[in-house]
Amino acid sequence: MASVDTESDELQLIAFKLGNEEYTVPIESVQEIIMPQQTTHIPKSPQFVEGIINLRGHIIPIIDGRKRFDIKVTENNADTRVIVLELDDHTVGLIVDSVSEVVHLKKSNIEPSPTENDENSFIVGVGKHQDRLLLLLDASKILDIKETEHIKQTLEAVNKISKLQETIAEANVSV
Repeated sequence: MASVDTESDELQLIAFKLGNEEYTVPIESVQEIIMPQQTTHIPKSPQFVEGIINLRGHIIPIIDGRKRFDIKVTENNADTRVIVLELDDHTVGLIVDSVSEVVHLKKSNIEPSPTENDENSFIVGVGKHQDRLLLLLDASKILDIKETEHIKQTLEAVNKISKLQETIAEANVSV
């Protein structure tokens, strides 16, 4: 489940909406929350990968949470955000309908996921908070191993192209 401070009996989570449902991710996995940006499409990528962006010199893939979780896709609006997540060894952006709050959820208010026996499930529990049900996500499972590998290979190719372009630009300057 989410990494937890062993001294505390509560989790700190970022709550966000996709469609009519509220989801959460551990605050430790969130690097930052940004406004949506224009993406560069990656050919042959999974349908839920919107593309890549350059975030302060780092190329990161952007995943549409609605498409990834099979929720009706709507147009981005003023509330739409991108949650930049630090996963095991890479960073991804997750497009969400809105980000609502930081939730302090007691461990005693968390029930096991109804899909806990499904090893591919990214839902690790259901939290009860202020008369609401929150779906707790394991951010590291938002992408499966095959999808993660495809994105890593694509990012490596993009980085090689960027370095090649820099080298060509420097060579042109020195000539």
